[in-house]
Amino acid sequence: MAENNKSVKGSIIYTAKKILRFIKKAIYKVCGKARWLMAVFVLSCTAMMMISFNVYLGSLSMTDNDSAPITEVSLEDITEFSVNTNGTAAVSCNIGKNSGYTTVLDLETQAHSYANTDVLPLNILKDDYFIPSNYAYTDDNVLYAVRTHFDKEMSDDIIMKESIVLISDKYRYTGTVCEIPYDDTEPTRSSKLSRLHYYSGAVTFACVEKGKTQLYSIDTETNSLRISREYNTEADGTSTMNVIPVDGAFLFIRSDGSVILTGFDEPLENGDIIYHFDNTSAAPYLTQAVISDGTLYAFDDNDPGKLFSIADGKAETILDLKGTSGHKDSTIRYIGSYRPEGSDNEILAVCLSDGLVTVTDGEIRDKDITIGLDVDYPLAIIELILGILFEFALFGLIINLIIRKKTLLYKQIMATVPVFAIMTIVIAVRLYGYFEEQNNQMIRNSAEMICEFGTKELEGYDFSGLLDIGEDTGKEYIKLCDVLDDINTGHDGNSNNDYVLSVVYRTGDTKAAVIAKNDGITMPMCSETLINSEEDFKKYDSTGNFYAAEKIHKFFSFDARKSEIVAFGRISDRSGSGDIYLKVSTASKSFWYQRRELVLAIIGYSLLVIGLLVMTILLTSLYITRAIRQATGAVKKISDGDLSARINYRSKDELGEICTQVNAMGKSLETLFDEKDKTERFYYKFVPEQFRKLLGKDNFTDLALGDSSSRELTVLFCDIRSFSINSEIMTAKENFEFVNIIYGIAGPIIRENGGFVDKYIGDAVMALFENPDDAVRSGIEIYRAIVLDPDTAERLGISDINIGIGIHSGMAQIGIVGESERLSGTVISDTVNLSSRLESLTKQYKTAMLISKDTVDRMTDPDSLDLRYLGIVQVAGVNEVKAIYEVLDCLPESERTKRHNNSRCLREAIRLFHLGRRSETADMLREITDSGEGDHVTGMYLDFVKDLSPDDKGNVFRFVRK
Repeated sequence: MAENNKSVKGSIIYTAKKILRFIKKAIYKVCGKARWLMAVFVLSCTAMMMISFNVYLGSLSMTDNDSAPITEVSLEDITEFSVNTNGTAAVSCNIGKNSGYTTVLDLETQAHSYANTDVLPLNILKDDYFIPSNYAYTDDNVLYAVRTHFDKEMSDDIIMKESIVLISDKYRYTGTVCEIPYDDTEPTRSSKLSRLHYYSGAVTFACVEKGKTQLYSIDTETNSLRISREYNTEADGTSTMNVIPVDGAFLFIRSDGSVILTGFDEPLENGDIIYHFDNTSAAPYLTQAVISDGTLYAFDDNDPGKLFSIADGKAETILDLKGTSGHKDSTIRYIGSYRPEGSDNEILAVCLSDGLVTVTDGEIRDKDITIGLDVDYPLAIIELILGILFEFALFGLIINLIIRKKTLLYKQIMATVPVFAIMTIVIAVRLYGYFEEQNNQMIRNSAEMICEFGTKELEGYDFSGLLDIGEDTGKEYIKLCDVLDDINTGHDGNSNNDYVLSVVYRTGDTKAAVIAKNDGITMPMCSETLINSEEDFKKYDSTGNFYAAEKIHKFFSFDARKSEIVAFGRISDRSGSGDIYLKVSTASKSFWYQRRELVLAIIGYSLLVIGLLVMTILLTSLYITRAIRQATGAVKKISDGDLSARINYRSKDELGEICTQVNAMGKSLETLFDEKDKTERFYYKFVPEQFRKLLGKDNFTDLALGDSSSRELTVLFCDIRSFSINSEIMTAKENFEFVNIIYGIAGPIIRENGGFVDKYIGDAVMALFENPDDAVRSGIEIYRAIVLDPDTAERLGISDINIGIGIHSGMAQIGIVGESERLSGTVISDTVNLSSRLESLTKQYKTAMLISKDTVDRMTDPDSLDLRYLGIVQVAGVNEVKAIYEVLDCLPESERTKRHNNSRCLREAIRLFHLGRRSETADMLREITDSGEGDHVTGMYLDFVKDLSPDDKGNVFRFVRK
């Protein structure tokens, strides 16, 4: 068993060394003497990847993409905000082009913790991540957020569903609370969820869809979910346009201009109408609200510089940033409220576009909060060093590649490919500019066509029900949305998701109120900034009925996805106001996809052109150098030992003559080495190859007189019974044929079982094994094949044949003996003598096969064999006494059964004999004989015991003749 383990371990080590040699050879072939540069390149690249992976998993090493590592940032450019009633807020901010952070901040003490928030990974191996939005931070310091699921097969800006997720204090995803699927028949690019709102142990929000609205409440202790009734569009068309959760209640903004405050799952008719507006141009677009000290505060997205309170059906402005020094150009993004510890009054927390302020009694207090970031300077220094090593190694490898290769093919490639690449890039850039302009023009034309078609469809349309908000506004809104859907569908019946259609009512130079929009739900009062300025409408007036404005950023810029092309068309409505327009704009991501496909196509064709040019150079150079490479390859193969290598080059030029001579050389060498191999294989028939392996020699010619090695072996002797009598009646040729048939059966069996024939001694075979199990198994198979197989006797031309087999294990000296002109491999030891004596004992015991106890002790599973113990013996010529066993497995079934049945009694009789109790031994042996289970062995031992004189005190069976 130990030998097998060593063999497996050796095979693994050999395979590993072979793989390492192959890698080393490949690196040397590619890099030459610059292989150390390759090692530095690989190690530095691997280390940087590991560091990046660690940072991606949530390392607190913060780095601004635009500058060196930073140590502090201000609360500016806030992207998400939520504050609990204790004054602890979760705030997300941008700090660079692609980086950000989320901080958990006490607004009074400014104590904070933070984590990097570029993206939130779900599964690193699958590159699965998302950007959370819409925070709700609880009093238990748990952060709830919204995860948006996009339909990546259709378009990764079409939302399939949204889910509410939990985020840990280290800004890592910890689980999903619930999912809100969307109707896949109405693709949407904007969220249908209201702001998440935390109040008194519950996170509440609403899902507003066309035709229905539902409210949701999550118990923050158990994360159980409650869903309200469906608030459907009423029979007169009045519907819910937006819902804002506030302190356990919900503000419903209705299409009829009413703002209703109601509780969870309560009918709207039971709610309080706290505000009402009736004109689109002057209507506020409420998106966020908060109750502080019993007063409802809200801000208007149409005028995001103002914060007002709502009470007694009136809205009163309490904060106007335009009149505040330091914040004139700011806008409000988020609002919340909290109650400081020890205070009886709540404070409004207002997130501006450029910072965070609190408002008390209409007074603004700038927080000027700066978050200190702990930079991992050792890690940053290591990254810097690795980056320098990486660039140094890369530069060195490029230089080495340029100066090391000196082939004709390489020179042609290095001289021509850069020129072709530069030319192709220049042409590709020009082509991209041309095709991008063509694509943009096509989109302009398409947008103008849709705009023209839409304005004709809407000609004479009555918008009064949408401009003057009332009970019919909801019905009119749904009706107009359906018209826009029909316009967007076009004549082919397929919806065009590349464009967004909206009807806008111009309220200023750059402002307009959105009356209706086909992409998502919009209050008929939402204000938006038109694409450029008053100049666009002046151009519109001068160019005709339609005008396409555009805002296109460079494709590889950070704002590339914000590019758009917009077509305006004035609608001749029934009232003839002249301020209502159809706006057809490209969906930002769809437009980006079109530009991306164009870029990919240009890059693909450029690479194809470069590839074809390189291929042409390669084919030309390969045609010229083919013969030289073939000759070089053939010579190398021949030098490596592949003498069958030939060059297939039929030209009669000078290169052809070289190839012909190389082929002739290979043929001569192949003939010479074939003869050598035949001679060596023939030599191995006289001196087995296993001798060479056991002596640790690599080649046959390394064997020399005196080479020797001491090792543990198992020796098998096999002798033909009565061969002398049979040989007397045979001719010399028949004698050789007789023994060769026997040897022809025994030799293959020995080799198949891991042994080898040491020598043939007249009518006997001597074989060596490293594993005793193999030797015993080989002996059993030899006896069955020669004695029990009737075909063997028939081939020999006799009625039957018998053999004897002896096996013994022990240390042996194996080596080369002889003299300078005649060498022979042999084994010299008592192990050989004893195995030969055991084979001779089979004649006296009339047994098929005897093995020593030394062999049995070395076998892995001797109990699997049917062995009969024959006692401790001393054979002629050997001073040692050995315990021996008869192997019954090779005998015919009847004889095996008979001997097996008396083995236990025979063992007991032999034990009594070794104890000196001879009379009891004789009695037991007679009982075995009288019972009919005796055989030659029991009779022989009975005679042996009876013939012993009283003076003979030995208790060992001695055999004085061979």
